Amino acid sequence: MLLDALAPRQCAGCRVASPDVLCEPCLELALALPLPPAERWRWGQTWSAFPFQTPIRGLVHAAKYQGRRPAARVLAALTAERLVTQGLPPPAAVVPVALARRRRRARGYNQVEPGARALAALAAAPLLDGLRRVRETAPQVGRSLPDRRRNVAGAFAWSGPPLTGTVWLVDDVVTTGATLEAAATVLQRAGAGRIDAVATARAWRGRG
Repeated sequence: MLLDALAPRQCAGCRVASPDVLCEPCLELALALPLPPAERWRWGQTWSAFPFQTPIRGLVHAAKYQGRRPAARVLAALTAERLVTQGLPPPAAVVPVALARRRRRARGYNQVEPGARALAALAAAPLLDGLRRVRETAPQVGRSLPDRRRNVAGAFAWSGPPLTGTVWLVDDVVTTGATLEAAATVLQRAGAGRIDAVATARAWRGRG
């Protein structure tokens, strides 16, 4: 196709020409990455499928900033495959972290939802979309933990049914955990008894 000649398809991990969003060597590299250990937090535990490094970083950026939905689908499959066998407490519901309306319009979709959908399917649990961003927030990148917490304080609300039992709160990348903490506070108020944060990747900066 002319479009492919003008802008050849590239592997999101290494940027070499590839018909697939992740070339075979990058897929093998991703599967060889160590599994980050689960960490305790106030509501339960945080779980991540991969460290936030090549080629996972490239896939996340392709899904998040370039609107490449195939990248989001590959991440979803890889995340679900890695985490569903790790002994996570079975959830009563799975909830993706919500995007603000402006950001969702700009990206065309919420890149977290494919992963949440895959995890919900494998766990045989309902996927609930009642978590809402009730105000716009500045990007979290480059902010300190205190600044991140102030930035997302009061940014979420719950508009779904009352929650019970264990909830998996799903995001793409956990760095300091400030966004997940703000969302978990809302889910706890909605009735969740335990909240496990489940992410595709963990960036080792501060604690989450």
